Amino acid sequence: MPLSASQQVAQAAAAGAMAAMQATQGPGGTTGNVAAAAQAITAQQSFIIESFRGQIYISDELDVQDTPVYDTLTYAAGSTINTPNSALFSNVEANSGKTYAQTNMLENRRLAAPEAFSVFGVRLGFSENVLYADVIAWYNGWAYEFWLGQKNYQRANVRHFSSGWGLYGFFTTTATSFFTNGSPSRGSMDLVMVKLVIANQMTFYGQLTGSASQTLSASGTGMIILNELVGLYARGVQ
Repeated sequence: MPLSASQQVAQAAAAGAMAAMQATQGPGGTTGNVAAAAQAITAQQSFIIESFRGQIYISDELDVQDTPVYDTLTYAAGSTINTPNSALFSNVEANSGKTYAQTNMLENRRLAAPEAFSVFGVRLGFSENVLYADVIAWYNGWAYEFWLGQKNYQRANVRHFSSGWGLYGFFTTTATSFFTNGSPSRGSMDLVMVKLVIANQMTFYGQLTGSASQTLSASGTGMIILNELVGLYARGVQ
């Protein structure tokens, strides 16, 4: 039977500690070996292990990087937004037609094995040229939810999930305008105070909830919604 993620963690940690103790053992016995083993795990490795709550492995097992997981929904002018068609991270496979501009996932509602992700922040943004009336209706009518397995771990009005990205500038005409969900600054994006861990092969998704539906203006530009999970992405060593 394959080892679970937590069993793999324990196995890797035990092997690392044993190797460190054996390397420092001398005629005098094992004095100081525990301290030497503890020093074998760097501060960065400790941070990574803590970020994944012990679910993920020492650096030899997975490549852990600060890079996001993201997905996109595209609605044409005059189309309808509702909860069923707003599921994020749910239509990302080859037949979705999405490129890396829209998503970096390969499987619907889960990361490819043996990947895992520790979520530090949830960003929700939209195309900057969206019609003002459409974005105000979106703000007032929708909440965003993030689900892990059968439980939602984030739920709030869409304004809460400030993206921290978007266009920024000044215009000399009164006819040009654009909109962003929050200020275009990394410091303004929504951060979670308790890390959320997407374990290996765990199902997850985001969605809009609240209104029964919203029909975008036929004379507008439609709406592109981008949802990004910020944190540490653990992938197999290649």
